[in-house]
Amino acid sequence: MIKIRLGLLKAIVLILLGGYAGPLRATPYAVFVVHCEPRNADEESLLQLREMVIKADQHQVKLTIDLTPPWVEMILTDTLFFGWAIAWNEAGHELGAHHHPYWVSKERGTHWDGYTNTPQEDLLDDDAEDYLGDMDDYLALLNQLPGTRTSGTLGLGYAGDELDWPQDLLYSAKGHAYDEIVGQPELVDYDGHEVWQMNHGLFWNAPPSLIEAAYHGAGPDDIFAVVTHVSNYEESAESAQAVEDFFTFLGNEDPSGDSLVTVTQAMRATIPEPATGALLVLACSMLAAMRPRMY
Repeated sequence: MIKIRLGLLKAIVLILLGGYAGPLRATPYAVFVVHCEPRNADEESLLQLREMVIKADQHQVKLTIDLTPPWVEMILTDTLFFGWAIAWNEAGHELGAHHHPYWVSKERGTHWDGYTNTPQEDLLDDDAEDYLGDMDDYLALLNQLPGTRTSGTLGLGYAGDELDWPQDLLYSAKGHAYDEIVGQPELVDYDGHEVWQMNHGLFWNAPPSLIEAAYHGAGPDDIFAVVTHVSNYEESAESAQAVEDFFTFLGNEDPSGDSLVTVTQAMRATIPEPATGALLVLACSMLAAMRPRMY
């Protein structure tokens, strides 16, 4: 009877370990994020984004397309554009959130997108005239897109902007540096909201050989993530070709496409489930308790 129980418990532990560690792979989870900036929310840039999606599809690369409010408004007001968004979502690409917060935009001179949880009376000069709503309004707008918003690049690293985390988002992405391309999720706090966050590095911060070296140096439990902007892609024919070449590289590394994932997919695959961890500890404890003692 004891042998049967021991065998059963060992089987449970092996099953839990399999679920905890995920599938056996030789490649890291590869994530390609595209930021759609407020300043180039126009039809020509949307056509360039569509071209990028088509090239990604040819190599089974799943894009995480992080959209700012002006892009969302453009898509929602045109049935053709909205149809593209539906097709992208159905093909497995993620339509995520991108935010240009107020305080960092003031500091850097970039384009604030009009949404903030900063009280209107605290906005400087005449900036209240550009106020479009709080972050609940922001997410309500984005949630009119196909799919479900679960991740975003919110840019909340500047003092005051940490108030802007939308409570319904689950995952955060950040980073630009080359050494941020490979990593694993960590738990961070944004104004009382505990959020799982991953890093990514700017695709243009290193030549292709170094980007590929970072990929080859990553482990199977790592997230390898790069980010670009539509404006980078459409800057020149050479830039567009560089992105297409990278899609070809990823497709050759994993022809199955199983490890070519979105931000949300990568996070779900690499964040341990609390219930699984608790069950694993319990099963191991029971195994130790049932092990025959030697006298």
